[in-house]
Amino acid sequence: MKRANAVGFLYFSVHFLVEITSFYVLTSYIDSPFVWLLMFIYDFMAFVPQGAFGFLRDMGIRINLALIGAALTSLSLVLMTFGLNAFLIVAVVSVGNCLVHIHGAQLTLRTSPGRITPSALFVSGGSFGVITGKLLSSSGIAAPWVLALNILMIAPILVAEKLKDPDGSDNLSRYHFSNTKLNAAAVIALATFVVVVRSYMGYGIPTSWNKTVLQTVMLYCCMGVGKAMGGVLTDLIGIRKTALISTIGALPLLLFGAEVMPVSLIGIAFFSMTMAVTLAIIVSRLPRFPGLSFGFTTVGLFLGTAPVFFFRIHSFWVNCIVISVLSVMCTVILFFICAKPVKNQKLKE
Repeated sequence: MKRANAVGFLYFSVHFLVEITSFYVLTSYIDSPFVWLLMFIYDFMAFVPQGAFGFLRDMGIRINLALIGAALTSLSLVLMTFGLNAFLIVAVVSVGNCLVHIHGAQLTLRTSPGRITPSALFVSGGSFGVITGKLLSSSGIAAPWVLALNILMIAPILVAEKLKDPDGSDNLSRYHFSNTKLNAAAVIALATFVVVVRSYMGYGIPTSWNKTVLQTVMLYCCMGVGKAMGGVLTDLIGIRKTALISTIGALPLLLFGAEVMPVSLIGIAFFSMTMAVTLAIIVSRLPRFPGLSFGFTTVGLFLGTAPVFFFRIHSFWVNCIVISVLSVMCTVILFFICAKPVKNQKLKE
């Protein structure tokens, strides 16, 4: 398990660095009249193709997609330096981000012996990278400096390759987080729906206290901590308990913490834990296809963010009602599709 955790931490840093580049690029076009279209293109190209690339890896294609992704994200910064077309630059950084994501997801899942913590650590690095990239762009940091940061990700990518499990088939067969009495396709569809809801609610959570840069930083940090915590708790106390904490526990904190930052931040951390829960459920039903499993979650992320580009709920009370209804739905779904706790049984390391 130590090797798996090491790979998780290495890809935490990789994810952190790739998101710095991605959101440095996107934030650089914040004043563009086409910013909404650039963001939509980024979300689509970074999230939706991950399942396809992951499936290719699942089928035995062993190209290091993370290195290709690092090259593409570096290229996007070079193109920015020369002032090339914004749509081209965003497309390049999106594909690069996509390749790094899916490689890290598959590697962490394959290397871990049935534990979800390493993958949760990997994913959590993105939240810290998003806010860092935004801050670097808004501070006027030149692209060459960000390029130097981006190139740093090559080192942990190469080290992780040496630590990975060469096959990982035995590790994959040890994911047992879903209710096996239910149809696999139904479980995957319901888990993906929960991801869609989580993604959508990420834009609907009332945070009227968020008015300063420091508060925004704390918001993203709590998201990152929550994602990692979801993996740790799933492995420690079981997936069903973690799912209930992340939905029932988060709801009152999110709603009543709209004006109170500490309460809201705890709720956001709880709410973010569902990331690890849904990934664990899906990979448990597709153990031979960890890349495709992660792809279902990223498609869910895109589907959840897509409506926000076209409409938003501006009424506070209507928003609270929507969040409450969706949270209850997710709680019920997760209760049924999560594996029941097994007494006195521990996963073998």
